[in-house]
Amino acid sequence: MNIPSYTPNYYSLADITVTQERVPCRTLQDLYMMGFLDSSEKSPNLASNHKMELPLWVVLQQDDRNPHFEAQIPDIYSAAYKEIYKADASYVELGALNKFYYELGMYLTRYDPSNNVSEMLLTTARERLKSLKDSCQNDGNDSLNINSKFEFLERLLFSEGCKTNKLFDDWLYEKQVYLKSTEIAVNIRKRKRSPDGEPEDEQ
Repeated sequence: MNIPSYTPNYYSLADITVTQERVPCRTLQDLYMMGFLDSSEKSPNLASNHKMELPLWVVLQQDDRNPHFEAQIPDIYSAAYKEIYKADASYVELGALNKFYYELGMYLTRYDPSNNVSEMLLTTARERLKSLKDSCQNDGNDSLNINSKFEFLERLLFSEGCKTNKLFDDWLYEKQVYLKSTEIAVNIRKRKRSPDGEPEDEQ
């Protein structure tokens, strides 16, 4: 399954997009001549504890020894939403809440000392996995609202799951399917060969 890694990658368009997401934050000190960062601020300066929204990459690029901003956890990762996910996470339209729900949440875990966000991500993903699997087996019914129902990672899994199910169905109905051996099976079958080309028995 060729799914891109969520490890931050300079060349990953998905990673670039998620770091453009605006997150709530507050200033940790007076910032002179920085009022332009907040379009609603009339003063040329930003006072300490001023609340605003900034792209995630701005917060990530700060000097840890002298940070200017502190990121706040967005509402979609709050305790209120946690109860909604617990009730029935499969019916929540994560794609409508945020297209990069899981990846954005993983970035924000560093600003959540209570680990509530990481627990919420794990619980939500675990609860939605069965629904995702069922949708792959009945993709004709869910393909119309896939963008609002699933977020980025789930859409990738949905696409790969539908392809895998189609290949399996073709194999069951004896259609022309090219089955490839796994890399492990290929390595097991490899035999050492002697100089004359004959296979040698493994010791």
